[in-house]
Amino acid sequence: MGRWLKKISDGSAVAVGAVTVLMMLHVTAEVLLRVVFAMHIPGTMEVVTYYYMVAAVFIGIFSCTTDDVHVRVDVVAQFLSGRLRRLVDGIGVVAIAVYFAIFSYGLYLQAVRSWKRQETVDAIVVELSIWPSRWLAVIGIFLAMLASLYWLYQFVVPRLDKTEDKL
Repeated sequence: MGRWLKKISDGSAVAVGAVTVLMMLHVTAEVLLRVVFAMHIPGTMEVVTYYYMVAAVFIGIFSCTTDDVHVRVDVVAQFLSGRLRRLVDGIGVVAIAVYFAIFSYGLYLQAVRSWKRQETVDAIVVELSIWPSRWLAVIGIFLAMLASLYWLYQFVVPRLDKTEDKL
């Protein structure tokens, strides 16, 4: 399971990078048009808010979880050692897995409601469908939950080959 999760994570990290560059180009074009020609690209704010940012944040969370590179605050845990440190780390891994499970379920319910209403937002010229972006969030957090469950599995099951620390 770890290999395919890592491959999906690597691909999604590239996709998030591409989305971020696309967002940068879109916003830069908007600013240049506004400053130089007093014009604007209709719907820029909405596309950035409901698509670029959603993809970057939620798919990015999955990539960070897979690579185990989330920001950590070890104010107390850094002073622990041995079994107590392992217990605290285990509680943290369980908490992350439970959090992502609850979060993905809540996002799923929201995405279903949005899809049923065919949710849109007024983007000046057209109504921009935003219900597909809700599913991006669900996918990102669900994959993050799978990655955290994999880390939990790695934590609980003693590994025969301890040479590889990461996915």
